[in-house]
Amino acid sequence: MDEDELYDEFGNLIGDPLDSDADSLDEIPEEQDVQSEKEAEDLIVETGDEALVIHANNGNGLKLSEKFGPGVETIIAKPYEQAVDTPVIKPMNKKKLKVEFTEAVTNNVDENDHRVKNLPELVYSRDYMISTMNSLPERVRNIAVIGNLHSGKTTFIDMLVLQTHSPSISLSSSLKNFQPLRFMDNHKLEIDRGISIEASPITLLLPDLNDKSFVFNIIDTPGHSNFASESTSALQIVDGALLVIDVVEGLTPRDKSLISELMKNNKPITIVLNKIDRLILELRLPVEDFYFKISYTLDDINNFINENEYVSTYKQQMVFSPTDGNVIFASSSLEFVFTLDSFTKLYADNHKLQGVDSQEFSRRLWGDVFYNQDKAQFVNSSNNGKFSRSFNFFISEPIYKIITQTLTYDGSSKNLAQLLWNNFKVSLHNAQYKQDSQMLLKEIFKSVFSGSKGFVDSVVHNIPSPIETASDRLELLSGSDNLPSARLIAQANKLIASADGERFYTLVRIYQGSIKAGSKVRVLGQNFDEDDDDYKIEVIDELFIPGGRYKIPVKEAFAGSIVIISGIDSIISKGATIYDNADFNSDSKIFRPLSYERQSIFKIAIEPANPSELPKLLEGLRKLNKSYLACTIKVEESGEHVLFGPGEIYLDCMLHDLRNFFTDDLEIKVSDPMTRFSETCIDTSVTKISAKSSSGNNSISIISEPVDDSRLSLAIENGKINLSQPLKTTSKILRKEYGWDALSARSVWCFGPEDLHNPSILIDDTIEGETDKKLLYSLKDSISLGFKWSVNEGPLCDEPIRNTKFKILDAVISGSEIQRSGTQIIPMTRKACYTGFLTSSPRLMEPIYTVYVTCSYQAIVAVKKLLDRRRGMVTTENPVPGTQLFHIEGQVPVIESIGLESDLRLQTQGQAMCFLVFERWDVVPGDPLDSDCYLPQLRPVPNASLARDFVMKTRKRKGLSGEPNLQKYIDIELYNKLRESGVIE
Repeated sequence: MDEDELYDEFGNLIGDPLDSDADSLDEIPEEQDVQSEKEAEDLIVETGDEALVIHANNGNGLKLSEKFGPGVETIIAKPYEQAVDTPVIKPMNKKKLKVEFTEAVTNNVDENDHRVKNLPELVYSRDYMISTMNSLPERVRNIAVIGNLHSGKTTFIDMLVLQTHSPSISLSSSLKNFQPLRFMDNHKLEIDRGISIEASPITLLLPDLNDKSFVFNIIDTPGHSNFASESTSALQIVDGALLVIDVVEGLTPRDKSLISELMKNNKPITIVLNKIDRLILELRLPVEDFYFKISYTLDDINNFINENEYVSTYKQQMVFSPTDGNVIFASSSLEFVFTLDSFTKLYADNHKLQGVDSQEFSRRLWGDVFYNQDKAQFVNSSNNGKFSRSFNFFISEPIYKIITQTLTYDGSSKNLAQLLWNNFKVSLHNAQYKQDSQMLLKEIFKSVFSGSKGFVDSVVHNIPSPIETASDRLELLSGSDNLPSARLIAQANKLIASADGERFYTLVRIYQGSIKAGSKVRVLGQNFDEDDDDYKIEVIDELFIPGGRYKIPVKEAFAGSIVIISGIDSIISKGATIYDNADFNSDSKIFRPLSYERQSIFKIAIEPANPSELPKLLEGLRKLNKSYLACTIKVEESGEHVLFGPGEIYLDCMLHDLRNFFTDDLEIKVSDPMTRFSETCIDTSVTKISAKSSSGNNSISIISEPVDDSRLSLAIENGKINLSQPLKTTSKILRKEYGWDALSARSVWCFGPEDLHNPSILIDDTIEGETDKKLLYSLKDSISLGFKWSVNEGPLCDEPIRNTKFKILDAVISGSEIQRSGTQIIPMTRKACYTGFLTSSPRLMEPIYTVYVTCSYQAIVAVKKLLDRRRGMVTTENPVPGTQLFHIEGQVPVIESIGLESDLRLQTQGQAMCFLVFERWDVVPGDPLDSDCYLPQLRPVPNASLARDFVMKTRKRKGLSGEPNLQKYIDIELYNKLRESGVIE
């Protein structure tokens, strides 16, 4: 072929390595040519390993048409030919699963200036906000907006966004249709499903009642219980929280758990009673009942706080009342917010009240204070209903009148206009009165309350500035009153994936010093305390101030700021501590990492549909682990990768991002949902069995027994008892608070498993004369490692052992250091723990969900039946005051909860909503070692056989051989003797 003819007119290379030139076809011998087209259809000859279809003369003498019959179409295709719908050059397909106004900002100053100009317009100067944040930290407030699902958190922040941004940001059709903006929800799943799944930060400049500007760093958090890790993480870097409560539903179990978390961390709280419009428009409560409903909700909150387990250590305000300024009233859908102080100022500005003390007036607008309109006096009695309650007269009744007259406005009446002008000095254009009643109602309330100054004033007075709280946080970091002297101390809170999923930004709170773009920092990983090499020196590529759906590039940020940093995420998984690289010293401490694994008890196994794409899957899993805080990934012995999460919706979001966000539409195979189990014992070991090392020169005897003390387990889990504190301290607590004897209290060696939930304990119970204590203590580290290995991977099905106390009874240790090395002692200890455990009536434990349901009275029966069919039950049912709703609380095993939420909505026709929270571990019915129990095929297993069924199926899924029994860990002769003597069955 001529060199000029190598390419056709489209630039494609003519020919293929597997093809032949036209001239070469003539060189094929005639005997190798196919004789007819019919034979070509019935016969394909291939040589080598790439043969796809075997020669027709393959032993059975059948051609393809004869083998498959005349009704089967035979298609012959060459494997090296592209499909018709496959493009020769694939187009650039830029994925984007997040809504962002700004892409990655580069180091080019001119380009950055251009990008900043294209940011959404604000009603204030962006430069002034940055200047205030950097130079006046006392005017900064860092808050998290938390609350139950659908309590209106994101919509509340929408109200602030709409007040601070130009109208162009709200020109979407959704707002015209009375749909929320959801500015903080920028993930595709958040937009599609209407719920938040990630904590999202934004920085705004807001004025208070005195028109003094404050910088608010606000973090919007998810309300769904599956994403509780996002709320927990956000609370670590803020100075207080805004608890948003749907006033119709009142204080929910999710709100209670959030209050407990805040009290545990000693964070101040400001209450937002949201959706007060629902009391009027949906419940249609009378004016007096409007007050009683709000008052009952506040009483419920105060009672819960006074009875909380952390009340003795909580140093913040514990009484919530509108007169104390820590309660805010709001309707995020109608875009208005007020406090008693802001309402008082509204009256003072509109009615020119002379000689009236605003604070005294505000204090009389709540409680059993009534207003005598004839004498214009406040009194303490209603005089048999003659006088109106002051809150109703000055606040509730005007709101009721506005809503009533707006909804009944016919376009000609002047009553509405007169009401607005006489009471609030508000006048609207005639065109505004022609709007839909809902839109008109929003316009009226926005004009009446004109902004969120009452909200800002309340937060400023109840939540401290970062310079007031930084010392407390740094004291926790250093562990003493001596604050660290490093030039820079910051906490990396979480990672935020970019819009295309190719890189990660880091959300950082600066406690001391400043951060500059281009500077070098030292990032300490979560394991730095145990591993001095767990750090990396990074260069800060870019520095941003968060803006919800956009980021504002800055050159430097100072203490008290919450910023977004790019370029430092390589060693960060869930969090990290950041120091300046120049003055770092090896004694530096890290912020205590949070453990999110405890709630992750739901799991699925995945693998790529095409095994050759395993590296692609592994890279996607690495990114997934960075993006989701409660995500845990484990590789089983069978080679399958297992994803753990708190619940179904969490795993569903993880799989969505894995397929579409982090791996470019990778096809994966997903197993049925499963749950993780645990192991425990219910009795003391029936006999003492010595385990020998592989060399036979060492032996150790360990027995096990149940802990049976939930208070002790909780104390270990919460860190009240830990082995890093002095031995005398631990011994004293165990003796005085938990009734341990002095010898056992001084002999605690180790706790496990890793998550310390319902922990197991290792105790040295040897006697001085029978065991060489000195040699034994020299092997404490190796024995502890063997113990941790055993309780992290139990003998039943490789699951953690919980609530079990292991006692070392005796040990024979070789005098040779080589013979008592870790390779001998660690496996021996593991074997000894297994033998002690298997002789103490081992049992399987399963996680239990607490089910919280909000439903109508008619749906209660359906809820009970549904839980009963899933081995669950209803424990309490309480009516919600002022509504037709009920709060139901129940329990259900996690493994039986699959599809529960969907079934509940179907069975109740949408009249019930539920969320599930991991509560505790419970023993599964049946004996897991009973090989004679009844296990039917393809039918439900009876309750007495559940433990055995779960163990065998879990072992098979994990690739573990055989079944669990004592014979694997002791000599066959000893095993037979124990069976003959009846010690074991």
